[in-house]
Amino acid sequence: MREWAAAAALLTIVAAAACGDGPTPAGPTPPMEEARALWVNRFEIGPTPAKIAEIMRKAKDAGFNVVYFQVRGQGDAYYASDIEPCAVALCGSLGNGQPSWDPLATAVQEAHARGLQLHAWVNAFTAWASPATNTASFCALLRESAAGAPRHMLLAHPEWAMVSSGSPGTVMSCANSQAYEYAYVSPGVPAARTHLARVAADVARRYAVDGVHLDRIRYPGADFGWDQASLSAFGRDPSADPQGWARFRRELVNRVVQETHDSIHAVRAVPLSAAVWPIYDRDRFGWPSSSGVGQFFQDTWGWAQGGYLDVAVPMAYFRVAEERCSYRPLRRGQEPNPDWDCMIADHVAGMRPTGRHVYAGILAGLGRDEMAKQVRIGRQRGVDGFSFYFYSSLAELNAWAFLGDGVFAERATVPRMEWMR
Repeated sequence: MREWAAAAALLTIVAAAACGDGPTPAGPTPPMEEARALWVNRFEIGPTPAKIAEIMRKAKDAGFNVVYFQVRGQGDAYYASDIEPCAVALCGSLGNGQPSWDPLATAVQEAHARGLQLHAWVNAFTAWASPATNTASFCALLRESAAGAPRHMLLAHPEWAMVSSGSPGTVMSCANSQAYEYAYVSPGVPAARTHLARVAADVARRYAVDGVHLDRIRYPGADFGWDQASLSAFGRDPSADPQGWARFRRELVNRVVQETHDSIHAVRAVPLSAAVWPIYDRDRFGWPSSSGVGQFFQDTWGWAQGGYLDVAVPMAYFRVAEERCSYRPLRRGQEPNPDWDCMIADHVAGMRPTGRHVYAGILAGLGRDEMAKQVRIGRQRGVDGFSFYFYSSLAELNAWAFLGDGVFAERATVPRMEWMR
């Protein structure tokens, strides 16, 4: 009977085709949905709008569809802001009035003219850089603003600074934080949390950005958080409850992300993404490594589960190892290389139940072959896209055609976020 039914169905299809009633021919194949993001940091902007136009042109030629454009590095502004002081590189000295041109406005215009999304990249907790060389001269750049201009948060609110453990703890400053690259402000200070949320919402309100991208949204290490506001809110000796103290600091970071998300969405609904630690939890692999959730109190998956993170971008700036999920040097004398494949697959597994997206971070400086390999593997692992760090490295490799004619040859659109509707 099944054979007769199949034959009858076939005759029906043939007859319908002969009468012109067959299936409608398929239209053009829709483009694949895959984010292809490029990080452009504040040191690459250049002194004139022409450089930004060049960056966007090359990004488009290479097949990118998203640009993470840095607008806040250390409590300063690479755009016209009434909340934070104008950056030294933009105004000649910190808070020296308003800039003569607006890099963010230019970036939005140049990106949109080429069909690229432009997301404002915001360093969250970093207050002022602490370089290993020329420290004193660099710290001297942190100075009072011109009359009428916004003051830097460390000068206006020194009590916001992160404090290490000990009795008394050491207050982070430009002069003493070289091991951590920056002096940080504490998420345990309610006013510091509100300040970041105000900055992000202000950018979303006044510029046609397609999203906000958080970086440095973590503690500098497990030995920090002993500021008075955090200790008072915790209400007991951290040494008496170390696990509770860790949970408390993790919840503080969670609160910052949620408050920032909610402030942005009070203006308009644009995605919030974050550059996150590549190893979510070292205990999942048994690695003697750093740990985002355990060491830096960065619960990426919890943010997504709570509905206030749309995209996680793991900064997996390592190579694919020969042995999957290995953690050892690729060559004698080198630092251990946590396997790129293993870390990315773990983030996909952790984020997938939330329905939110993962854009796998790729370090362009590892070379063309490694970039292509990681794109191929990332697609196999089910990532929603990629983000390349960073523009200058791709420029040094002159990799624009390599990407645009290679792994990004097929056009792609940024994946839809159904929950945003």
